[in-house]
Amino acid sequence: MSAAHSRKQYLVVAGVLAALTLLEIGVVYLKISRAVIIALLVGMAVTKALAVAQYYMHLRSETKYLRMILGLPMLFPPFYAIVLMFEAAWHTVLYTAR
Repeated sequence: MSAAHSRKQYLVVAGVLAALTLLEIGVVYLKISRAVIIALLVGMAVTKALAVAQYYMHLRSETKYLRMILGLPMLFPPFYAIVLMFEAAWHTVLYTAR
């Protein structure tokens, strides 16, 4: 891969990361439920982390096995965050119903 192509790719990824950051800021000001805002923010954060890992850490050119070893654990934090949101909502329902 040539240096110019590599530089262009890095700039495109940087632009995507900047756009996602602006979207994250915009999501906070939407008039939607807090749980949806948190889910959107977590999703965008995971997307940004995967983009950084693939392009800036050069995982895109690694073997499929290595990418899976590093990529599968990335699914657990957003899953855990969603579980915690449901648990918090459940406790809110339980304690406000009294």
